[in-house]
Amino acid sequence: MELKRFVQGCFEQHYNAMMRAVDGLSPAELAWTPNDQCSSIAFLVWHYGRTLDRWLHTRLKGDAQVWDDDWAEKLGRAPAIENDTGYGFDVAALRAYRAPDTETLLEYVALVRQESIEYFESLSESDFDTVTVTNPRGGTISLAVMCQQLIWEFNQHGGQIGYLRGEQRGLEDAGYSGGLLESLAEKST
Repeated sequence: MELKRFVQGCFEQHYNAMMRAVDGLSPAELAWTPNDQCSSIAFLVWHYGRTLDRWLHTRLKGDAQVWDDDWAEKLGRAPAIENDTGYGFDVAALRAYRAPDTETLLEYVALVRQESIEYFESLSESDFDTVTVTNPRGGTISLAVMCQQLIWEFNQHGGQIGYLRGEQRGLEDAGYSGGLLESLAEKST
């Protein structure tokens, strides 16, 4: 499998799992935290969108983030600050975060995701090694290393979202595991 298809598949699987986890949750459930030093599901979904928006637009494409097009205001974070992604929030900033309207939040995330799908589809396999990205911690990294970081971050936060949902609603559909259990069951019959 080409690296491009692998990365696209990871991004797709994470997004689908995140959408499955938030499906049917009330605004109160999306905003719930087990204590005041934890992130809510709404925060983690917002952070997903903001992180992808910043990496895609500012670091890769060198253009304006979707965030800058009135989304900060729509999501209660005006004025728009380029690096307002939740990274490095202290306890006070985390406590001050207010979950936005769910529909608006998911609309923002879907828009950023669609732009990332289009961008990644335009890449060649060699771009993963030749395209360099400014690393916020200094220097540059390859697109492949950037994708490695994003996959790690999406998996980490996806697990947190699933855990927070489980704390409130219990187990999700036990038959679902990203398609793995279904395909194993088919092979065994």
